[in-house]
Amino acid sequence: MAAVAALATPAFAAPSWSYFAGGDAAFLAISNNGMLERAVAEGRIGDAGTNQTWEIALWERGGVGAPKDQDNLTITNGTVMPWTLTWDGVNTVSYTVNGVLVSWNQVAGNFTDIFIRSRSATDSMVVVQSIDLVGSGLAIGDLSSSGNGDVDYLRIQNMGMDFPALTLTGNLTLSWTGARPSNSQLATQIKLTNVIPAPGGVALGLVALGAGARRRRRR
Repeated sequence: MAAVAALATPAFAAPSWSYFAGGDAAFLAISNNGMLERAVAEGRIGDAGTNQTWEIALWERGGVGAPKDQDNLTITNGTVMPWTLTWDGVNTVSYTVNGVLVSWNQVAGNFTDIFIRSRSATDSMVVVQSIDLVGSGLAIGDLSSSGNGDVDYLRIQNMGMDFPALTLTGNLTLSWTGARPSNSQLATQIKLTNVIPAPGGVALGLVALGAGARRRRRR
C-alpha cells in the first residue's frame, strides 16, 4: 500500500493575538491610512441576499475602489454562518462564507499582520467567534460589536515576519431587532496587511544589522 503524505503544517514564526484598541483611527495610523493593506475580505448585511447588492467581497484595500470579487449571500437574522479564509503564500486569497466563495489571485505581496474588524448599527450585533488560525495552536478570543457605529478590532501577528500560506476559520453571526441594517452598517472585515514598525522594533532591527556588520568586519 502506498504511503499517504501528511498535510504540511504552516511554518508560523511565533504567532500571537490580542484585542486592538483605538478602532479605525488606530488601524489607519498603523497601516499608513490603509496603504499597507494587501487584501481585505468582507462579509456584510448588504441587502440580506435579495441581489440588489453584494454581501461578500474581496478588496485590495477595504472600501477603496471596486471589489476584486463579490457575490450574493442569503442572510437570516441570528443564523451562525461558518467562514474560511485561505492564503496560498504567493498571490491568491479566497474567502468563503456559508458556502459562497470569492477569490482573487493578484495580491501584491506578503503581509505580517491580520486584523479582524467588526462594525454594528443601531439595534444590531455582529459576532465573530470560534476563530482558528489552523496549525498555530492559538486560542483566539471572540470579537463582537453591538449598537450604533460600534467598531472593534482583533489583531493576529507573526512576530513581524511574513505569514506563510494559511487557513483562518470561524463563525459569523449578524443579528438585528426592528429595521434591518443595510450595506456595510453591519459587517466584518479580515484585513491582511503590513504595519508601520513600532520605534522599538526599528531600533532592534538596527541593532541586529549593526551586529551583523561587526561580525563581517572581524572576518
